[in-house]
Amino acid sequence: MNLDIKKYFMFLLLLIAITFAAMNSNVYAADKKSSESYEDWLEKYGAWDILEKNYSNSDESPELILKRAQTAFNLGRYEACLTALQGTPAFDNKEQEISRLWLGGQTQRALGFPVKAVIWFSQAARLMDQENMVNKLRNETNLKRVWFDVCRSMYWGYFVTSDSAREARKIMLDQSFTQAEKAWPKTYFIVHSKNDLVVLEQNQDRFPIENNSTLITTDDRMAIAQSLAASSLGEWKKSSGRLEAISNSTVRSFWTSINNYMESGNYPESTGELSKENLVHPLAFFEAGVLEPVINSPTLWQLAAPSSTAWNVFRSKLVEMKPEEALETIDRETGSLLLSTDLVNALQNYRLAFAILSGDKVLAEKSWKRLDQNSLPMSLRVAAAILFKPSFSKVLNNSDYGNNDHLYIISGLCEAAGIKYFPEINTPFWESCSGSKLNQKINLNPLDRLLVYSELSSESQKNMSEDIARRSAFLFPNSKLGAESLIYLAEKAAKNRNYKLSAFYLKRVNQEKFGSEIKLKWLVSAVEYDLAVGNDAKATKAYNEIISLGGTLPAEKELKLALLIQQKGELKKAQAILERIWKGRDSLNNELKAEILFWIAEGEHAMGDKEKALKHYLELAWKFPKQNIWATTAMYRASMIYEHKGQFETAKRFLKSVIKQADRKAQKEAAKSRLDAIDNKMAKAGAGKDVVFPF
Repeated sequence: MNLDIKKYFMFLLLLIAITFAAMNSNVYAADKKSSESYEDWLEKYGAWDILEKNYSNSDESPELILKRAQTAFNLGRYEACLTALQGTPAFDNKEQEISRLWLGGQTQRALGFPVKAVIWFSQAARLMDQENMVNKLRNETNLKRVWFDVCRSMYWGYFVTSDSAREARKIMLDQSFTQAEKAWPKTYFIVHSKNDLVVLEQNQDRFPIENNSTLITTDDRMAIAQSLAASSLGEWKKSSGRLEAISNSTVRSFWTSINNYMESGNYPESTGELSKENLVHPLAFFEAGVLEPVINSPTLWQLAAPSSTAWNVFRSKLVEMKPEEALETIDRETGSLLLSTDLVNALQNYRLAFAILSGDKVLAEKSWKRLDQNSLPMSLRVAAAILFKPSFSKVLNNSDYGNNDHLYIISGLCEAAGIKYFPEINTPFWESCSGSKLNQKINLNPLDRLLVYSELSSESQKNMSEDIARRSAFLFPNSKLGAESLIYLAEKAAKNRNYKLSAFYLKRVNQEKFGSEIKLKWLVSAVEYDLAVGNDAKATKAYNEIISLGGTLPAEKELKLALLIQQKGELKKAQAILERIWKGRDSLNNELKAEILFWIAEGEHAMGDKEKALKHYLELAWKFPKQNIWATTAMYRASMIYEHKGQFETAKRFLKSVIKQADRKAQKEAAKSRLDAIDNKMAKAGAGKDVVFPF
């Protein structure tokens, strides 16, 4: 018997051992079957923060560099991603190098650098076969729009690229345009700008042509050049006086506005005449903020003055002289051996300005040819371009290279004087254009910058969109449209809870530049951002600025701010804001009205004025019974006040309504508990018994 038991137990132990072995074998087999690495598993679940730590301790193989960079990108650490990608030589493996470059393009785009992004994308695309390249370009979100606008920017910038970098710029432009042509071959941008790239192939210095001969005469050009020469001296009154000689009133008005704008830095009060006549180029020249660089840096426009007390005295006398007398004085002084080289050079530059002012074109041209254009301000170089029509390279100086903005000023002012350096891309400056004709012009001339602005401005007025806003902010950041676009994008980003992106846009707006309208819009957007990220003090400060400027926040945002201030214990400030919102309640929906009225009542209650609070609670419950959460909560609050006043029956009636009407179980339970408590109070006080009269 004992032997049989022993055998049975031995058998049982063997069976258990076999079972455990099988189980362990299965587990091991299951584990072994899964080839998923810990890193892959983390990536599947999006645990990028842990992945980043894992990869930071890894070897510098191309695979791990790419994984580390991609992880940083997924975490929104774009600078770290770019550092990883730029800190390594090109990979030998073509597919890995494509991945590195493409991720670099995405990173530059995320950082807000579209031109750099397209360069990285283009270099990646260069290594792909055509089918793969086309698919990648087309599948990248909104890349077509960005690509075309970057091509525009690179094209415009080509003409102010230094000789040493021009060939590289041309190669990059040709490459990116050819790639775009393969990806989006039938778009109007590709079709109608392809021929303009042939001009770059010629690589010849360009001379201008004269046009608008019936609108702008030779005498008009002299008057414009003299005005520019006077402004180079800072003599704004004389500058405006010279413009009186311009024969066409519209042209005269435009140049007078230019002069006033340059002097004051203030946008012209009225451009209605230009708008009325559908002169899209002159109008866009102002609205697109073309002159902003020289408004911000007057030394770009005015003649430099040596730092010498004696010079300042001499200069003051010089500008008071008639041009002919000033020229004689300059000639006499430059012969002196006592003058420093700086003073002599300054006098020669002043000689050009006074030669133009004298009206002696021959003398002025001789002075111009003897001078180094690098020492001349933009005003005199534009004046020389208008009068003498030199090649474009002679009009530029070192300060212009690499600055697209300078190209826009110089070419735009020359065209406004009837001197056209870029006839193949820009339509006539003084041509009236509107409606369908304008749309046709834009489609046929996609590289005409002022037409591009006109199109975006027109479309934004009809219906602003993220697409229009992004383009406007990138291409025309110095314009009012650019500022409005950045604010629009900041608000969109904040609504999507992308506060980092919202801050990116807000930081790029100069809210002081375009008057109170733009400043108010910026402040409203800034309040939303600051509230969202917890910058309470900044939000309150911005709100106070809004009020001081006579503006207001949208009711929802103002309510949010009021509640924040209420929570901080600044009850009177909060109450003032709430009552301010309530005054404008007519345009609000009932849900918002009910919420505002509830918080007004809460504020009065917190400040100890229970009667006022009760009045508002009751008004809310009566006026907005369908706004259940606010109405039932208001009745509950009213019941508490009545209970405190000893009006138990009234308190009970409100609590019974809460129990009946409340949507939330917790609210019903709270009302029932309160009702029971009141019944207990009434029982102890003998409430409900027959009245006993004392006498």
